[in-house]
Amino acid sequence: MNLRLKNNILKGFLQKLLRPRNHLWIHAMTYSGFSLLFVYLMHHLPVNQLFIDPFSEAIKSHDIMDVAFSKFRDKRKVSFDSRIVIINSGITDRAKLAKTIDILNSRKAAAIGIDLILDTLYNTQEDSMLQQAISKTNNIVFGYIFYEKKGSHNSFKALGSNDFFIQDKTEAYVNLGTNDGFSVRAFEPVHHVGGSENFSFGLQLSTLYDTTALPFIHKRHIEKEWINFKRVQPGYSSMAYPINHDGVVHYNMIHIDQLLNDTLQYDSTYFANKIVLIGFCGETEQALSMKDRYFTPLNEEYTGRSIPDMHGVTIHANIISMILDRDFICEVSHFRIYLYSFLLYLFNYFVYRRMERHNFFRSMPFIRLIQILEFFILLMICVLLLLSFSIKLGFVFIVTTVILSYELFELYEHKFKPYVQRKLDAFLN
Repeated sequence: MNLRLKNNILKGFLQKLLRPRNHLWIHAMTYSGFSLLFVYLMHHLPVNQLFIDPFSEAIKSHDIMDVAFSKFRDKRKVSFDSRIVIINSGITDRAKLAKTIDILNSRKAAAIGIDLILDTLYNTQEDSMLQQAISKTNNIVFGYIFYEKKGSHNSFKALGSNDFFIQDKTEAYVNLGTNDGFSVRAFEPVHHVGGSENFSFGLQLSTLYDTTALPFIHKRHIEKEWINFKRVQPGYSSMAYPINHDGVVHYNMIHIDQLLNDTLQYDSTYFANKIVLIGFCGETEQALSMKDRYFTPLNEEYTGRSIPDMHGVTIHANIISMILDRDFICEVSHFRIYLYSFLLYLFNYFVYRRMERHNFFRSMPFIRLIQILEFFILLMICVLLLLSFSIKLGFVFIVTTVILSYELFELYEHKFKPYVQRKLDAFLN
Protein backbone atom coordinates (compact mmCIF):
# COMPACT_ATOMS: atom_id res chain seq x y z
CA MET A 1 0.00 0.00 0.00
CA ASN A 2 1.66 3.23 -1.19
CA LEU A 3 1.77 6.50 0.75
CA ARG A 4 -0.85 8.22 -1.46
CA LEU A 5 -3.37 5.44 -0.83
CA LYS A 6 -2.72 5.62 2.92
CA ASN A 7 -3.33 9.38 2.90
CA ASN A 8 -6.59 8.93 0.98
CA ILE A 9 -7.80 6.31 3.48
CA LEU A 10 -6.89 8.58 6.41
CA LYS A 11 -8.60 11.58 4.81
CA GLY A 12 -11.72 9.53 4.10
CA PHE A 13 -11.82 8.38 7.72
CA LEU A 14 -11.46 11.94 9.02
CA GLN A 15 -14.13 13.25 6.66
CA LYS A 16 -16.51 10.57 7.91
CA LEU A 17 -15.61 11.40 11.51
CA LEU A 18 -16.00 15.15 10.98
CA ARG A 19 -19.25 15.02 9.02
CA PRO A 20 -21.85 17.67 9.96
CA ARG A 21 -23.93 15.48 12.26
CA ASN A 22 -20.85 15.09 14.50
CA HIS A 23 -20.06 18.81 14.64
CA LEU A 24 -21.89 19.31 17.94
CA TRP A 25 -19.65 16.77 19.64
CA ILE A 26 -16.58 18.25 17.99
CA HIS A 27 -17.44 21.71 19.31
CA ALA A 28 -18.20 20.25 22.75
CA MET A 29 -14.81 18.51 22.87
CA THR A 30 -13.00 21.60 21.57
CA TYR A 31 -14.74 23.83 24.13
CA SER A 32 -13.88 21.41 26.95
CA GLY A 33 -10.23 21.21 25.93
CA PHE A 34 -9.97 24.99 25.51
CA SER A 35 -11.63 25.64 28.90
CA LEU A 36 -9.46 23.09 30.69
CA LEU A 37 -6.32 24.67 29.25
CA PHE A 38 -7.50 28.15 30.25
CA VAL A 39 -8.17 27.16 33.88
CA TYR A 40 -4.93 25.18 34.07
CA LEU A 41 -2.91 28.20 32.93
CA MET A 42 -4.86 30.47 35.25
CA HIS A 43 -3.96 28.28 38.22
CA HIS A 44 -0.29 27.88 37.35
CA LEU A 45 0.84 31.14 35.75
CA PRO A 46 2.07 33.84 38.17
CA VAL A 47 -0.59 36.42 37.31
CA ASN A 48 -3.15 38.28 39.38
CA GLN A 49 -6.30 36.20 38.92
CA LEU A 50 -8.56 38.27 41.15
CA PHE A 51 -10.12 40.15 38.24
CA ILE A 52 -10.84 36.88 36.38
CA ASP A 53 -12.25 34.72 39.16
CA PRO A 54 -12.47 36.47 42.54
CA PHE A 55 -14.36 33.60 44.20
CA SER A 56 -11.85 30.86 43.37
CA GLU A 57 -8.98 33.18 44.25
CA ALA A 58 -10.59 33.91 47.62
CA ILE A 59 -11.00 30.22 48.58
CA LYS A 60 -7.44 29.29 47.60
CA SER A 61 -6.30 30.04 51.17
CA HIS A 62 -8.79 27.42 52.38
CA ASP A 63 -8.99 23.70 51.75
CA ILE A 64 -11.73 21.11 51.58
CA MET A 65 -10.17 19.62 54.73
CA ASP A 66 -11.14 22.78 56.65
CA VAL A 67 -14.83 22.35 55.88
CA ALA A 68 -14.89 18.56 56.22
CA PHE A 69 -13.03 18.27 59.52
CA SER A 70 -14.34 21.44 61.15
CA LYS A 71 -18.04 21.08 60.41
CA PHE A 72 -18.68 17.43 59.54
CA ARG A 73 -16.18 15.35 61.55
CA ASP A 74 -17.74 14.28 64.85
CA LYS A 75 -14.87 14.50 67.33
CA ARG A 76 -16.96 12.73 69.97
CA LYS A 77 -16.82 9.50 67.93
CA VAL A 78 -13.02 9.55 67.60
CA SER A 79 -11.36 7.04 69.94
CA PHE A 80 -9.02 7.97 72.78
CA ASP A 81 -5.39 7.14 71.89
CA SER A 82 -3.81 5.53 74.94
CA ARG A 83 -0.51 4.89 73.12
CA ILE A 84 0.52 8.54 73.42
CA VAL A 85 1.00 10.73 76.50
CA ILE A 86 1.72 14.47 76.24
CA ILE A 87 3.66 16.23 79.00
CA ASN A 88 3.29 20.01 78.99
CA SER A 89 6.76 21.36 79.77
CA GLY A 90 5.47 24.86 80.58
CA ILE A 91 8.34 27.35 80.70
CA THR A 92 11.35 25.10 80.20
CA ASP A 93 13.11 24.22 83.45
CA ARG A 94 16.08 21.95 82.78
CA ALA A 95 16.15 20.46 86.26
CA LYS A 96 12.47 19.49 85.95
CA LEU A 97 13.10 18.14 82.47
CA ALA A 98 15.97 15.99 83.77
CA LYS A 99 13.81 14.51 86.56
CA THR A 100 10.99 13.85 84.09
CA ILE A 101 13.29 11.97 81.70
CA ASP A 102 14.59 9.87 84.61
CA ILE A 103 11.01 8.98 85.60
CA LEU A 104 10.05 8.05 82.03
CA ASN A 105 13.19 5.98 81.63
CA SER A 106 12.51 4.08 84.86
CA ARG A 107 8.86 3.53 83.84
CA LYS A 108 9.94 1.89 80.54
CA ALA A 109 8.44 4.39 78.08
CA ALA A 110 8.67 3.03 74.50
CA ALA A 111 9.88 6.36 73.10
CA ILE A 112 10.46 9.87 74.45
CA GLY A 113 10.14 12.86 72.12
CA ILE A 114 11.58 16.22 73.19
CA ASP A 115 9.79 18.93 71.22
CA LEU A 116 11.99 21.63 72.77
CA ILE A 117 15.11 23.35 71.43
CA LEU A 118 17.89 23.36 74.06
CA ASP A 119 20.28 25.43 71.97
CA THR A 120 22.03 27.38 74.74
CA LEU A 121 24.48 25.93 77.26
CA TYR A 122 24.58 27.79 80.58
CA ASN A 123 27.16 25.51 82.30
CA THR A 124 24.97 25.17 85.37
CA GLN A 125 24.16 22.26 87.67
CA GLU A 126 20.80 21.93 85.89
CA ASP A 127 22.60 21.47 82.56
CA SER A 128 24.71 18.67 84.04
CA MET A 129 21.63 16.99 85.53
CA LEU A 130 19.88 17.08 82.16
CA GLN A 131 22.93 15.78 80.33
CA GLN A 132 23.23 12.83 82.72
CA ALA A 133 19.52 11.98 82.43
CA ILE A 134 19.74 12.04 78.63
CA SER A 135 22.91 9.92 78.56
CA LYS A 136 21.08 7.11 80.42
CA THR A 137 18.15 7.13 77.96
CA ASN A 138 18.41 5.25 74.67
CA ASN A 139 14.94 5.71 73.19
CA ILE A 140 14.92 9.51 73.13
CA VAL A 141 14.42 11.76 70.09
CA PHE A 142 15.27 15.47 69.94
CA GLY A 143 13.54 17.89 67.62
CA TYR A 144 15.38 20.32 65.36
CA ILE A 145 14.42 22.80 62.65
CA PHE A 146 15.81 22.74 59.10
CA TYR A 147 15.85 25.68 56.72
CA GLU A 148 15.35 25.53 52.97
CA LYS A 149 15.98 28.55 50.77
CA LYS A 150 13.07 29.53 48.56
CA GLY A 151 13.47 28.07 45.07
CA SER A 152 16.20 25.73 46.28
CA HIS A 153 16.21 22.07 47.28
CA ASN A 154 19.27 22.45 49.52
CA SER A 155 18.26 22.18 53.18
CA PHE A 156 20.43 22.52 56.25
CA LYS A 157 19.99 22.25 59.99
CA ALA A 158 19.15 25.75 61.21
CA LEU A 159 18.30 25.33 64.89
CA GLY A 160 18.76 22.40 67.24
CA SER A 161 19.76 21.46 70.75
CA ASN A 162 23.34 21.86 71.94
CA ASP A 163 25.68 18.91 71.31
CA PHE A 164 26.37 18.77 75.06
CA PHE A 165 22.83 17.48 75.55
CA ILE A 166 22.31 15.49 72.35
CA GLN A 167 25.58 13.55 72.41
CA ASP A 168 24.92 10.58 70.10
CA LYS A 169 21.13 10.64 70.48
CA THR A 170 18.66 10.66 67.59
CA GLU A 171 17.42 13.92 66.09
CA ALA A 172 14.38 14.48 63.86
CA TYR A 173 13.00 17.64 62.31
CA VAL A 174 9.85 19.25 63.71
CA ASN A 175 9.10 21.35 60.60
CA LEU A 176 5.45 21.25 59.58
CA GLY A 177 3.99 21.73 56.09
CA THR A 178 2.78 25.30 56.49
CA ASN A 179 2.88 27.92 53.73
CA ASP A 180 2.00 30.91 55.89
CA GLY A 181 3.55 29.90 59.21
CA PHE A 182 0.13 29.67 60.88
CA SER A 183 -1.99 26.96 59.20
CA VAL A 184 -0.94 23.30 59.21
CA ARG A 185 -2.50 20.63 57.01
CA ALA A 186 0.45 18.50 55.90
CA PHE A 187 3.95 17.32 56.78
CA GLU A 188 6.96 15.77 55.06
CA PRO A 189 7.69 12.28 56.43
CA VAL A 190 11.18 12.26 54.92
CA HIS A 191 13.39 15.18 53.90
CA HIS A 192 16.98 15.43 52.71
CA VAL A 193 18.93 17.69 55.06
CA GLY A 194 22.60 18.30 54.36
CA GLY A 195 22.52 15.68 51.62
CA SER A 196 21.30 12.84 53.84
CA GLU A 197 17.85 11.38 54.45
CA ASN A 198 16.26 12.68 57.66
CA PHE A 199 12.96 11.69 59.26
CA SER A 200 10.22 13.83 60.69
CA PHE A 201 9.70 13.93 64.46
CA GLY A 202 6.47 11.95 64.26
CA LEU A 203 7.88 9.29 61.92
CA GLN A 204 11.03 8.79 64.00
CA LEU A 205 9.02 8.23 67.18
CA SER A 206 6.55 5.97 65.36
CA THR A 207 9.46 3.83 64.16
CA LEU A 208 10.68 3.33 67.74
CA TYR A 209 7.19 2.11 68.65
CA ASP A 210 6.47 0.15 65.46
CA THR A 211 9.42 -0.93 63.32
CA THR A 212 7.16 -1.51 60.28
CA ALA A 213 6.20 2.19 60.09
CA LEU A 214 9.27 3.30 58.13
CA PRO A 215 9.06 0.62 55.38
CA PHE A 216 5.38 1.48 54.99
CA ILE A 217 6.17 5.19 54.53
CA HIS A 218 8.93 4.38 52.03
CA LYS A 219 6.52 2.17 50.10
CA ARG A 220 3.97 5.00 49.86
CA HIS A 221 6.73 7.21 48.42
CA ILE A 222 4.77 10.45 48.90
CA GLU A 223 6.78 13.62 49.41
CA LYS A 224 4.15 15.48 51.44
CA GLU A 225 1.42 13.71 53.41
CA TRP A 226 -1.88 15.33 54.36
CA ILE A 227 -2.45 15.00 58.12
CA ASN A 228 -5.66 13.13 58.87
CA PHE A 229 -6.52 15.30 61.88
CA LYS A 230 -8.92 13.57 64.26
CA ARG A 231 -7.87 14.42 67.81
CA VAL A 232 -8.19 17.89 69.32
CA GLN A 233 -5.91 19.85 71.63
CA PRO A 234 -6.21 18.49 75.20
CA GLY A 235 -6.11 20.60 78.34
CA TYR A 236 -8.46 22.59 80.55
CA SER A 237 -7.84 25.91 78.76
CA SER A 238 -8.78 24.37 75.40
CA MET A 239 -12.27 23.23 76.44
CA ALA A 240 -13.95 26.12 74.65
CA TYR A 241 -15.03 27.33 71.20
CA PRO A 242 -13.40 27.31 68.65
CA ILE A 243 -10.95 24.70 69.98
CA ASN A 244 -12.88 21.98 71.79
CA HIS A 245 -16.29 23.17 72.94
CA ASP A 246 -17.51 19.55 73.28
CA GLY A 247 -14.84 18.92 75.93
CA VAL A 248 -13.70 15.63 74.38
CA VAL A 249 -10.37 14.08 75.42
CA HIS A 250 -8.29 12.19 72.86
CA TYR A 251 -4.86 12.22 74.56
CA ASN A 252 -3.65 12.11 78.14
CA MET A 253 -1.89 15.39 78.90
CA ILE A 254 -0.28 16.24 82.22
CA HIS A 255 1.69 19.29 83.31
CA ILE A 256 5.31 18.65 84.24
CA ASP A 257 4.76 20.14 87.71
CA GLN A 258 1.80 17.82 88.27
CA LEU A 259 3.97 14.81 87.41
CA LEU A 260 6.87 15.83 89.66
CA ASN A 261 4.71 16.91 92.60
CA ASP A 262 2.68 13.69 92.67
CA THR A 263 4.78 11.04 90.94
CA LEU A 264 3.18 8.19 92.87
CA GLN A 265 -0.17 9.01 91.26
CA TYR A 266 1.21 7.59 87.99
CA ASP A 267 1.87 3.89 88.49
CA SER A 268 4.41 1.80 86.62
CA THR A 269 1.99 1.06 83.77
CA TYR A 270 1.05 4.69 83.06
CA PHE A 271 4.04 5.35 80.77
CA ALA A 272 5.12 1.77 80.03
CA ASN A 273 5.36 0.94 76.31
CA LYS A 274 3.94 4.34 75.34
CA ILE A 275 5.19 7.26 73.28
CA VAL A 276 5.69 10.27 75.55
CA LEU A 277 5.90 13.71 73.97
CA ILE A 278 7.36 16.58 75.99
CA GLY A 279 6.54 20.01 74.58
CA PHE A 280 5.01 23.39 75.25
CA CYS A 281 1.22 23.59 75.70
CA GLY A 282 0.96 26.74 77.80
CA GLU A 283 2.81 28.23 80.76
CA THR A 284 0.27 26.72 83.18
CA GLU A 285 -2.74 24.41 82.91
CA GLN A 286 -5.08 27.42 82.82
CA ALA A 287 -3.05 29.53 80.37
CA LEU A 288 -4.31 29.82 76.78
CA SER A 289 -0.92 30.56 75.27
CA MET A 290 -0.46 31.45 71.58
CA LYS A 291 3.17 30.32 71.56
CA ASP A 292 3.89 27.41 69.18
CA ARG A 293 0.20 27.25 68.32
CA TYR A 294 -1.31 26.75 64.86
CA PHE A 295 -4.57 26.72 62.93
CA THR A 296 -5.60 23.21 61.85
CA PRO A 297 -8.63 21.85 59.95
CA LEU A 298 -10.15 20.88 63.33
CA ASN A 299 -10.61 24.56 64.20
CA GLU A 300 -14.35 25.01 64.76
CA GLU A 301 -14.25 28.45 63.12
CA TYR A 302 -12.70 27.67 59.75
CA THR A 303 -13.36 31.12 58.21
CA GLY A 304 -12.11 34.34 59.76
CA ARG A 305 -10.37 32.34 62.47
CA SER A 306 -8.96 34.34 65.36
CA ILE A 307 -7.67 31.69 67.80
CA PRO A 308 -5.21 28.97 66.71
CA ASP A 309 -6.48 25.64 67.99
CA MET A 310 -3.50 23.31 68.38
CA HIS A 311 0.02 23.34 69.80
CA GLY A 312 2.84 21.87 67.75
CA VAL A 313 3.36 18.90 70.06
CA THR A 314 -0.31 17.86 69.66
CA ILE A 315 0.04 18.10 65.87
CA HIS A 316 2.95 15.65 66.14
CA ALA A 317 0.71 13.41 68.28
CA ASN A 318 -1.91 13.42 65.48
CA ILE A 319 0.79 12.52 62.97
CA ILE A 320 1.96 9.62 65.14
CA SER A 321 -1.61 8.34 65.58
CA MET A 322 -2.13 8.50 61.81
CA ILE A 323 1.10 6.60 61.08
CA LEU A 324 0.47 3.90 63.68
CA ASP A 325 -3.12 3.41 62.48
CA ARG A 326 -2.07 3.54 58.79
CA ASP A 327 -4.88 6.08 58.48
CA PHE A 328 -3.48 8.14 55.61
CA ILE A 329 -5.27 10.45 53.20
CA CYS A 330 -4.97 9.45 49.54
CA GLU A 331 -5.02 12.38 47.14
CA VAL A 332 -6.62 12.07 43.71
CA SER A 333 -3.97 12.53 41.01
CA HIS A 334 -3.79 15.69 38.91
CA PHE A 335 -4.51 13.67 35.78
CA ARG A 336 -7.81 12.42 37.19
CA ILE A 337 -8.79 15.89 38.37
CA TYR A 338 -8.18 17.24 34.85
CA LEU A 339 -10.20 14.35 33.42
CA TYR A 340 -13.15 15.06 35.77
CA SER A 341 -12.91 18.74 34.91
CA PHE A 342 -12.98 17.95 31.18
CA LEU A 343 -16.07 15.75 31.60
CA LEU A 344 -17.79 18.46 33.63
CA TYR A 345 -17.13 21.01 30.86
CA LEU A 346 -18.49 18.51 28.35
CA PHE A 347 -21.68 18.01 30.36
CA ASN A 348 -22.18 21.74 30.87
CA TYR A 349 -21.68 22.46 27.17
CA PHE A 350 -24.78 20.44 26.27
CA VAL A 351 -26.72 21.97 29.18
CA TYR A 352 -25.86 25.51 28.09
CA ARG A 353 -26.63 24.71 24.46
CA ARG A 354 -30.08 23.61 25.50
CA MET A 355 -30.59 26.67 27.69
CA GLU A 356 -29.45 29.21 25.09
CA ARG A 357 -32.55 28.53 22.97
CA HIS A 358 -34.44 30.66 25.47
CA ASN A 359 -34.21 34.39 25.98
CA PHE A 360 -31.00 35.40 27.80
CA PHE A 361 -32.81 36.99 30.73
CA ARG A 362 -34.98 33.90 31.07
CA SER A 363 -32.14 31.38 30.81
CA MET A 364 -29.49 33.14 32.93
CA PRO A 365 -31.20 32.51 36.33
CA PHE A 366 -31.53 28.82 35.47
CA ILE A 367 -27.88 28.64 34.40
CA ARG A 368 -26.76 30.19 37.70
CA LEU A 369 -29.05 27.81 39.57
CA ILE A 370 -27.44 24.86 37.78
CA GLN A 371 -23.98 26.15 38.73
CA ILE A 372 -25.01 26.53 42.38
CA LEU A 373 -26.44 23.00 42.43
CA GLU A 374 -23.25 21.63 40.85
CA PHE A 375 -21.17 23.49 43.43
CA PHE A 376 -23.02 21.96 46.39
CA ILE A 377 -23.13 18.49 44.84
CA LEU A 378 -19.35 18.60 44.30
CA LEU A 379 -18.84 19.92 47.83
CA MET A 380 -20.87 17.04 49.28
CA ILE A 381 -18.98 14.50 47.16
CA CYS A 382 -15.61 15.90 48.27
CA VAL A 383 -16.60 15.93 51.95
CA LEU A 384 -18.04 12.39 51.75
CA LEU A 385 -14.92 11.03 50.03
CA LEU A 386 -12.66 12.64 52.62
CA LEU A 387 -14.58 11.63 55.74
CA SER A 388 -15.71 8.15 54.69
CA PHE A 389 -12.85 6.95 52.48
CA SER A 390 -9.93 9.33 53.29
CA ILE A 391 -9.79 10.37 49.62
CA LYS A 392 -8.95 14.00 48.90
CA LEU A 393 -10.25 15.49 45.65
CA GLY A 394 -8.84 18.82 44.43
CA PHE A 395 -11.90 20.92 45.21
CA VAL A 396 -10.56 24.35 44.17
CA PHE A 397 -9.74 23.29 40.60
CA ILE A 398 -13.06 21.45 40.18
CA VAL A 399 -15.14 24.31 41.57
CA THR A 400 -13.31 26.77 39.30
CA THR A 401 -14.49 24.59 36.42
CA VAL A 402 -18.10 25.09 37.52
CA ILE A 403 -17.78 28.83 38.18
CA LEU A 404 -16.12 29.71 34.86
CA SER A 405 -17.87 27.17 32.65
CA TYR A 406 -20.61 29.50 31.37
CA GLU A 407 -18.32 32.49 30.77
CA LEU A 408 -15.95 30.24 28.82
CA PHE A 409 -18.93 28.80 26.93
CA GLU A 410 -19.92 32.32 25.84
CA LEU A 411 -16.34 33.09 24.85
CA TYR A 412 -16.07 29.92 22.78
CA GLU A 413 -19.47 30.29 21.09
CA HIS A 414 -18.92 33.90 19.99
CA LYS A 415 -15.16 34.05 19.40
CA PHE A 416 -13.73 30.61 18.69
CA LYS A 417 -16.58 28.51 17.35
CA PRO A 418 -16.88 30.41 14.01
CA TYR A 419 -13.16 29.89 13.42
CA VAL A 420 -13.36 26.15 14.27
CA GLN A 421 -16.43 25.78 12.03
CA ARG A 422 -14.67 27.43 9.08
CA LYS A 423 -11.75 25.03 9.47
CA LEU A 424 -14.14 22.06 9.54
CA ASP A 425 -15.98 23.23 6.43
CA ALA A 426 -12.73 23.86 4.58
CA PHE A 427 -11.45 20.38 5.38
CA LEU A 428 -14.69 18.69 4.30
CA ASN A 429 -14.83 20.64 1.04
